[in-house]
Amino acid sequence: MGWHDREDILLWVNEIVKINPDAEIMLFGISMGAATVMMASGEELPPNVKVIVADCGYTSVSDLFIYQLDDLFGLPEFPVIQAANTVTKYRAGYDLYEASAVKQVAKSTTPILFIHGDEDTFVPFEMVYELYDATNVEKDKLIIPGAGHGDAEKVDPELYWSTIWEFVGNYIH
Repeated sequence: MGWHDREDILLWVNEIVKINPDAEIMLFGISMGAATVMMASGEELPPNVKVIVADCGYTSVSDLFIYQLDDLFGLPEFPVIQAANTVTKYRAGYDLYEASAVKQVAKSTTPILFIHGDEDTFVPFEMVYELYDATNVEKDKLIIPGAGHGDAEKVDPELYWSTIWEFVGNYIH
């Protein structure tokens, strides 16, 4: 769900920098990939990481699971999430409530572009505002009207890519 995967991002970034110390790196993810790059954003990234683009990411693992439990199954957070959290701690080695993109973007020193479709029902569209508001670095957001989960690029490819390249161009030359 992105929490442990953020450590893989750090390993890959360090490998790139070993090969090319002058590399300018953009982290880009969609859905769980967006959550992963946002979770990586709060770690100590080398200055080579210039910009992050997060398309339809979620605020936290627990927030997403709580929403999905209610939306898909009509089930309450308690006792389901607590039981799942016990299993996750044992099998995956982390607490569902600690895996928070919101907490990580709040620590970020890397500019972030947030993208979300306003018709996303898998990852609630409103989560983009909490993520954006928590971010204390240069940031921007792109809301694509009529786009569902992961469909922003398909719905308006021209606006999607022009916004990304304009934002990225401010940091990578």
